[in-house]
Amino acid sequence: MGRLPRGVCRLMLTLGMVSQAQAQATETCQLQGRWWQSGQAVTADAVLNLAAQRPVVLLGERHDAMEHHRWQLHTLAGLYAHESDMVIGLEMLPREAQPVLEGWVAGELSEDAFLEQSDWQEAWGFDPELYWPILHFARLNRIPLKALNITPALRQRLTSEEIGHIPPEQRYGIPAPRPANDAYQTYLEEVFDQHAMGQDNPDMLERFIRAQLSWDIAMAQGLADATQESTLAVGLMGLGHVVHGHGVAHQLEGLGIQDTFSLLPWELEECVLPDPTLSDAIFILPTPMPDASS
Repeated sequence: MGRLPRGVCRLMLTLGMVSQAQAQATETCQLQGRWWQSGQAVTADAVLNLAAQRPVVLLGERHDAMEHHRWQLHTLAGLYAHESDMVIGLEMLPREAQPVLEGWVAGELSEDAFLEQSDWQEAWGFDPELYWPILHFARLNRIPLKALNITPALRQRLTSEEIGHIPPEQRYGIPAPRPANDAYQTYLEEVFDQHAMGQDNPDMLERFIRAQLSWDIAMAQGLADATQESTLAVGLMGLGHVVHGHGVAHQLEGLGIQDTFSLLPWELEECVLPDPTLSDAIFILPTPMPDASS
């Protein structure tokens, strides 16, 4: 058989490369509904068993994404099956709401009373329907809930005043935060630039970074306190506080908790896997079905 023309060879080579890329993409997309750790697929039991042995686990979320909260609920249930001595910490509410959380878990409040007494809309604002399954899970199993956040007024004080000038009881014992590492500093600068918050004013950037660090240390301190009450403290918070271990985990290290375990949900875009260094393990969310009504 004679040699094929050069153009045909190139076409066959191109088609082969495309076919290989398509096969890789198909294989990647088949990881939906699976855990991804250190560059490979792992079982849920392996991830959750390892996580449940740590004192603190962080579950990231995009606040308005129902699939993220469903994933959190299922992950909480899996962790609870491995370690029932658990506290669930919530970014959603400030320290002042702690008695309301305790009343909710004790079964003393209706949903309407919980929303009113916690001042949910003012304190958080996101649709409570996103969070009811998690709140009811805690109530059903009598799992303590812990308010991790602080009010904007206190965050402003922590940002603008020397920590020693604020009485400990007024700041709930929150200490000064650790400085941001270089990677987190760069990340926060990028966030600041994206939101057009005053790029020409270095003081505004500095205040923004100090506010974020105050937020991180407040949640870290709340979780550190929770480890004194339970074997496992699980914190629910925005992705930005979790990715790459720069935020809350970094502050927990400063408080003496070195082995935090972070977990994230992730939507695949064009079947491209996420950076495995984002967290200790990542759950690849299934692609949602199209809305039948649309």
